Amino acid sequence: MDIDFTNYLPIAAAIISATLGYMFGIRTKKNDRLIQLTQENLKEVFSPMYHEMKKIFTDSLKPKDRELMLEKFFEKYIGEDTPVYKLGDLELLDTFYELNDKYEQFKLLRKEELWVEFWWEFEFKLRYKIKDGYRNSTNLLYRDFTWQQYIQAKPYWMKFYFESMKFLFDTTKGINVISIILVYFSGCFKIFDLGLFPKDFWIFSLMILGLSVTATFVLMMPNIQYITLSSNSKQSLLRQVIKKMIPKVLLKWDNLFIKRNYDNVPKMYEKKLFED
Repeated sequence: MDIDFTNYLPIAAAIISATLGYMFGIRTKKNDRLIQLTQENLKEVFSPMYHEMKKIFTDSLKPKDRELMLEKFFEKYIGEDTPVYKLGDLELLDTFYELNDKYEQFKLLRKEELWVEFWWEFEFKLRYKIKDGYRNSTNLLYRDFTWQQYIQAKPYWMKFYFESMKFLFDTTKGINVISIILVYFSGCFKIFDLGLFPKDFWIFSLMILGLSVTATFVLMMPNIQYITLSSNSKQSLLRQVIKKMIPKVLLKWDNLFIKRNYDNVPKMYEKKLFED
């Protein structure tokens, strides 16, 4: 079947131009706002909470010292001037407040089972989410930090080469997404005979997708240094994709294999006297 590409090029060019214009233009202000908020919550909440929790989980801590640190932790982030709202996650905030209530209940009744239940949720719910938020925020802010350090030390012509290859690589990845959308909708319109696109536009979309995917793989080689230096995560590519697309499914999958093993729960502080 002969396809006259000239019939489809204006349509494809218009769609790709509009989408790329949105991706690289309109979203800039939103991204700037995101970076600003991320800087604030990393500095004022995620980083302090994460490192305070690391100290609380120190194995060598005495039970009394651990409880005193827990006391300071909740007092700091439950006060009226708390920056905890900058976590920006209602589910995470609910987890924090529920744990604070459980800790208050434990202090009142001082029962072993309450301590064990509280500690498990403190470790596998709050600490897990705070660590995840800390790593995500750091990755967002410093994703290209090592890469920029690398190219800034290069001669001008090499810097221009690396930046050009990165631009082409990012552009082809964007075209891949657009091409998949074009294939999906043009195929659906063809199946249901809606006639919105030209008759063989879906075949043309498949060709564009094939070319863009091929170009992406070809551009991976000159961009291997960028891919390596801009990847701050040790997780597999598949896990990163799943985490980005369907994070709640990944969290449920991870929790599926987490059994409530209370063997590692530290010993509670056996407070005997009111003044103790």
